[in-house]
Amino acid sequence: MATVDILRPAHYEPSVDLPAPYPPSSQFPYSLSRTDQTSSIDDVVSEIKKLTASGEIRSLLNKHGAICFQNLNLKSADEFSQFAHAFGFAPHEDIGNPVRRTVLAPNVATANEGPNTMPIFPHNEFGLSPHFPSYVFFYCAEAPETGGETPLNPSSPLLAHLTTHRPAFISSLRRLGLKYQLFHPSHQPTNSPGTTPLQAYGRTVLDTDPIDIIRSKVEAEIRRLPTAKWEWENISPDNQLGDLRVWQVLPGIRTHPHTGEEMFFNNCVSRFLNAIREGTLEHPYRNGRGEYIPPCFVSFGRR
Repeated sequence: MATVDILRPAHYEPSVDLPAPYPPSSQFPYSLSRTDQTSSIDDVVSEIKKLTASGEIRSLLNKHGAICFQNLNLKSADEFSQFAHAFGFAPHEDIGNPVRRTVLAPNVATANEGPNTMPIFPHNEFGLSPHFPSYVFFYCAEAPETGGETPLNPSSPLLAHLTTHRPAFISSLRRLGLKYQLFHPSHQPTNSPGTTPLQAYGRTVLDTDPIDIIRSKVEAEIRRLPTAKWEWENISPDNQLGDLRVWQVLPGIRTHPHTGEEMFFNNCVSRFLNAIREGTLEHPYRNGRGEYIPPCFVSFGRR
């Protein structure tokens, strides 16, 4: 790595060496640590801009897949936003996020706001997005005393492993893709991790818009998803907007835009494990509370 003033390679535990076809000694994740704790956020931002402009960051990501920045000493969501923006990456546009988040700074939001008793199963960040999120940043402002770990798994070796051990499943995934169903009730309990139609698709909705205009604007956002279909349900005087159900068909395997590697990129594992937890793996896919929580399906066409 090039000589830098503030960030230097550092050991990270736990880390693993990626197997072939990755280059030898491809540590995952690679680690850079801030060595000068007296430096300012402006110094860190300047260093990141220099590493990005030289191509060093892109080279490290292509080889290792992920970078863990240690000891950054960022003090707020705003400083994290400054750090993330220093890379010059175009922000990912998320349409129809099913998980409730609160925006804290430009392009920085909280993680899943569901209760901490609810498990978060393995998944790809933005795995329900039709367009590939090129970069994802995680930042821990305050480490919990117990739990709270975020495991990382490179998706290319995972695909190679599944191709060897579950070839029929991967073959079906390649040919057919995956069909997801998302349900957005117009009213969500405060402790629910889910989103309402307005939270998921209400980007252009105004407080003064009548119901028909609100639905029209929500539907216009859904149409931006190339394979989506939707249906309004349970419309009543007490639920004028209605609940929203959206279906979407997406590929389960995608190609990395920089390295050309194929990756297992989807949310079928989390949907499968959540259906097991809720007891909704089999038809009619309803849990003990009557909620319809299906897994995702290998797609044989729409709905």
